[in-house]
Amino acid sequence: MDTSLIKDFPLFKNVDEGQLRSIAAVLRSRRFASGVPIFSEGETSTSLYILTAGSVGTTKRMGLAAQGPDEPMRQKTLVHLSAPQFFGEMGLLSDLARSATITTEGECEILELTRADFERLVSADALLGYRLVRNIAGALSERLRRTDLDVLKLTTALSLALGNR
Repeated sequence: MDTSLIKDFPLFKNVDEGQLRSIAAVLRSRRFASGVPIFSEGETSTSLYILTAGSVGTTKRMGLAAQGPDEPMRQKTLVHLSAPQFFGEMGLLSDLARSATITTEGECEILELTRADFERLVSADALLGYRLVRNIAGALSERLRRTDLDVLKLTTALSLALGNR
């Protein structure tokens, strides 16, 4: 695989050309039709995905309180991601179940980095491992900041609606 496809992704910031070639050698290219789940909430986490073309939606189950006894589980769309973007990064770092469902919103091209390949890469090159984990941490920090703002907006609106000022 040509490294030009991945070199400008924030995930690979400060990764040199040799390290990019090592990463590109293990990435698996996948194509998805529209409306296809890439992974589902609750599944085992084992890969990070790099969205190179198309867009996806992130949904989360709303829980039993939002569901009647004979109704299917309701989903809430949290965010839409368009290429270039990456997601599923927690699958490289933990054994926790997926926290959301990712579904294609049109035809998509995706590169997959499995945890096994990630582990081999970072075992062979500790500096590469540091750079990748640092870049993942930066992305997670930014997403957490946005989530904090969303929670603040929601709790403020709920407080106002309930008359608690």
